[in-house]
Amino acid sequence: MLFAIHYEITPEHRDTVLERFLKIGDAEPEGVKIIGNWFSVTQLEGWSVVEAADSLELGALFHAWTDLNVNHITPVVDEAGMRKLLTN
Repeated sequence: MLFAIHYEITPEHRDTVLERFLKIGDAEPEGVKIIGNWFSVTQLEGWSVVEAADSLELGALFHAWTDLNVNHITPVVDEAGMRKLLTN
């Protein structure tokens, strides 16, 4: 299952978030594949597309960040999935 994530960082947490990111990176837990990450030039928000079998696996990825970031997580489908949905 694919998930789109938009995360927000408050200015007072920016430096802590960046230090943690440099230290642990994405640290993909078993069963999670990060498709891609994109970062704003202000370093106060970013976007990720992640593949995970279920919400528990996804939760394992974000557990290390929920003390600093607000994470907006949305299940998504790719174009092929949407075409299949629309034609069934």
